Amino acid sequence: MKNLKNLLKTPLQLQLLPKWLPIVLLVIAFIGFADATFLTVKHFQGEIPPCTIDGCETVLTSKYSEFMGIPQSLFGSIYYLVVAILLFAHLDSKKEIYLRIALALSVVGCLASLYFIFLMAFIIKAFCQYCALSALSSISIFGFAVYVFAKNHNHKNN
Repeated sequence: MKNLKNLLKTPLQLQLLPKWLPIVLLVIAFIGFADATFLTVKHFQGEIPPCTIDGCETVLTSKYSEFMGIPQSLFGSIYYLVVAILLFAHLDSKKEIYLRIALALSVVGCLASLYFIFLMAFIIKAFCQYCALSALSSISIFGFAVYVFAKNHNHKNN
């Protein structure tokens, strides 16, 4: 835990990062936001979105699709919106704190996605393509976060 705190406190060396990285992260966050928001809207409309695979309805109507009456997709929408706002703020101001917070939040998104993948595979035993797209988005953001922190950690130790 001490190493994680040190990693998050250590300033990022923005010059080490590819210039395209925050833009790619923003695109991924936008895809996740659009996907989760689409599911949220469909949930409140009482509709199941069109699916190309069998199992979406099972997943989207399972008891795990809501938390205290709130669709899980709404939490995903909020997560992706916060990440996108932080990335916009970073791109606009060039302040690394916004990028660092967005990348740190990716741990939450990744853990939530792994939990929902586990539920689909082993508990619900059905698959939702929209949920998979959201999981791919959040896990991708996390993968880039690991890359950024590892690159900065390795540079610091050289």
